[in-house]
Amino acid sequence: MKSSTLLCKTINTTSVQGISVGLLILRVGLSFSMIYLHGYPKLVNFSEFSNGFADPLGVGSGVSLGFVIFAEFFCSIFLTIGLFVRLSSISLITTMIVATWIINGGKDFIFQEKSFIYLVAYISLLLGGGGRYSIDYLIKRNTDRSQR
Repeated sequence: MKSSTLLCKTINTTSVQGISVGLLILRVGLSFSMIYLHGYPKLVNFSEFSNGFADPLGVGSGVSLGFVIFAEFFCSIFLTIGLFVRLSSISLITTMIVATWIINGGKDFIFQEKSFIYLVAYISLLLGGGGRYSIDYLIKRNTDRSQR
């Protein structure tokens, strides 16, 4: 096989397995980062965070913090195991939109960058789903079998 043919085949080939592995890596890596750096610290220090936490939606600092903890900690756990991937992504997308354009809106992009990168990744998961290596896939596969 010519090297140019091999190169073209390597570049232009996609497989369901490759895409699913990519989605798995994205889900787990993103979730680990979100849980470890953002969700868990807010969860274990709820009382300390709740007093001065931003309330961009006007529902109260404690409620806003509760929504953020639900997204950053619990939805990230769902993403890690591949359960409710698209629904969890919607919650995290909403949180990142608020963080990017409401909490850090009007600031230099350097302050928006981290939440924006998370936002782009969560949109990718919303569109791509959990892939083959997710509980969502197993549920769908078993549902499809039982309907036959």
